[in-house]
Amino acid sequence: MPSSKPAFFFSSTQSVDDRLGDIFSFIWGSYAGLRDLWWQVRGFKAQFPDLHISTIEEKFLAGLPMPGGIDFQKIFVEKDWEEHEKEFSRWIIFDVCTLYEGWAEKVCKDIFTSSTYERNAKAIQFPSGVKSNGQVSGYPVAVNEANTSISNLMKDEFLPNLKNTHQNCWDFIDQHLIAYRFFKECRNSFIHSEGVVTQDIIDKHGELLAVQAAAPSPFRSNFILPSQILGQCIDLNLKDCINFATVVRKLICTFDAALSVSIASEAILEQRIRKLISNNPKWNNLPSDPTKREQRVHRILAASKIPEPQCFTNMMTWMKSKNVI
Repeated sequence: MPSSKPAFFFSSTQSVDDRLGDIFSFIWGSYAGLRDLWWQVRGFKAQFPDLHISTIEEKFLAGLPMPGGIDFQKIFVEKDWEEHEKEFSRWIIFDVCTLYEGWAEKVCKDIFTSSTYERNAKAIQFPSGVKSNGQVSGYPVAVNEANTSISNLMKDEFLPNLKNTHQNCWDFIDQHLIAYRFFKECRNSFIHSEGVVTQDIIDKHGELLAVQAAAPSPFRSNFILPSQILGQCIDLNLKDCINFATVVRKLICTFDAALSVSIASEAILEQRIRKLISNNPKWNNLPSDPTKREQRVHRILAASKIPEPQCFTNMMTWMKSKNVI
């Protein structure tokens, strides 16, 4: 049996999971490069304090094509490394929030109607709640709608494996969304309020502290969560922002499973298999031998990036009923 079956259903989940890895590889490469250059420039300046900063810049950048200028004095001499770590923290928050927002919109657009997908994409960015009029708010809005028209194939054959991963946090989904809301409010302040602590940040900070104070903590690693003072600059911890990325990855994995049960997801599955078969004639001619035939269908599912079903016989029956094979 092919071992390349994905752990997620939606194509956007599969690509975002890979993208998170790429982002951190680039961030840590940049971190290591800047850290080394920062250390060398400061050491060189300490040994030759009378040298003008432009001379030092020429020494370290000579022959290197630069797309823009660098303020050597500010970046390497005046700024302590802790300040650079705060910039890396901001970078992580911006990229991770953007990925999650884009993923939520793409998945919801795939399975919900044009009139509800934006509402649902926003809903899965909030923990559960109840509005003043008694209406449910937050992620249950989207999950409930996905369950309105359910696919038995998706629920019986794919959901068990999709939700049975170490990344799934369904039992603590509200707590993970509370963590998301704190960092999202920090990101919003950087965009709209010049990075100062707002009352929303104070409130979300307190909620997150309360969540991880409970026993057992819902997080693999607790956040450090430096104190935040209203009106002052947001104080970010780099390890917290790395932990935040893990929380978002778990949210994506969890909602990938929760939303996969929709009847629209079954249609996506069928389209994905049909597209593969139509694009390559070799998949049309299945062997007559039952064992080889089953092996070929396994390869079709793997090539279509379809997760492993619970019962392959049931999957074969469904494919035949749809005239896919």
